[in-house]
Amino acid sequence: MDEHPMMKPGLGRLKGNVAIVTGADSGIGRAAARLFAREGARVMCNDIWESGEPRIDRLIRDEGGEAEFLAGDVKQPDDWKSLVAATIERFGDLNILVNNAGGGQKGKLHELSDEQWNGIVQTNLYGMYHGVRAVLPHFMATGQGNIVTTASTHGLLAKPENAAYCTSKAAMINLTRQIALDYGPAIRANCVCPGPINTPRYRGWPPQPSFPGGMTPEQEIENAGSVQALKRVGRPEEVAYAMLFLASDESSFITGHALVIDGGQTLDV
Repeated sequence: MDEHPMMKPGLGRLKGNVAIVTGADSGIGRAAARLFAREGARVMCNDIWESGEPRIDRLIRDEGGEAEFLAGDVKQPDDWKSLVAATIERFGDLNILVNNAGGGQKGKLHELSDEQWNGIVQTNLYGMYHGVRAVLPHFMATGQGNIVTTASTHGLLAKPENAAYCTSKAAMINLTRQIALDYGPAIRANCVCPGPINTPRYRGWPPQPSFPGGMTPEQEIENAGSVQALKRVGRPEEVAYAMLFLASDESSFITGHALVIDGGQTLDV
């Protein structure tokens, strides 16, 4: 079964571009990598583990696109250096960075250990920081570059018992603005703020029989959808299309922006 049934054939909007997509073998990252390839980009897919079937680069090649896969940890600067070097060596250029890899840890501030707090901040905020630092030399040398980062609606508002996650995502939004100011006009930087999206991580990764509080995954999805204007959770490809817009020339006058993709989740806040 096609896991991205809303994804359309490409129109060449990223033709001639080379993109790195992190967290590329699952959820939003998998949809983004697949869509970018359909739109003509050559894609270096990065993930800390292989979880897709088939693995995302193989799926892209099966569809006639160009892609490679390199495992790595976004928390590690050396892994980023290797990723950027491998991308330029394989494809000869680098134009787009999609900082998508991330994670969460449920807990109030006093409940989180230093290890738990640091793990989330290192993955989300420092993963972005190391990634941008790794691509900047090439972007500045070529005089162009485009950065799209996956933040969250919970970087704009609080969520009970998610202190580390909300804090890191809020910092990522403001770091996006800072990058846009410091490196424009040659480099554009934007982020997307998804609401509840039906991904493996949202359902529980690995899949869980129930969620905290006793809800099944189906009940959790229904519960999230019930508070939104559109009365449903989103699909990964709906976020991927927003990323495509920000990565393409169609958004050439947009930078430093946090694009909310939440079906109306934040309308009554």
